[in-house]
Amino acid sequence: MTASLSLSEVSAFKKELQSLLEQLQEEVAEDVSSKYKPIDEGVHVHDVGDDAEASVELMMNMGTLAHHSEELAECIAALKRIESGDFGFCTDCGEEIELSRLKACPTASRCIRCQSVYESALKQSA
Repeated sequence: MTASLSLSEVSAFKKELQSLLEQLQEEVAEDVSSKYKPIDEGVHVHDVGDDAEASVELMMNMGTLAHHSEELAECIAALKRIESGDFGFCTDCGEEIELSRLKACPTASRCIRCQSVYESALKQSA
């Protein structure tokens, strides 16, 4: 099952997604190496303010990593859809995803209508 995308369009999306995947992997590696360095306990003086600041920073770093993780998963899923021939089709309704949407967001797995329904359901459950 292949959307009305030409082979050259699919190939271009695959190349773009592979590049995005590499970029995300590099960002995660950089974030991890720069933000998660061991603390030298002998030099650092702790107080409540330092602990609170460290906790906030850790939570922000975890949020960044979680976001990167989601982006990586979306990118890998899109590449798998290319390999299986399902790229360009909505995973919810099976209809074709508009080319303009794929160009704006090549990791898109849903058509605009189904994405709107999905986001509305998320807001209601929050």
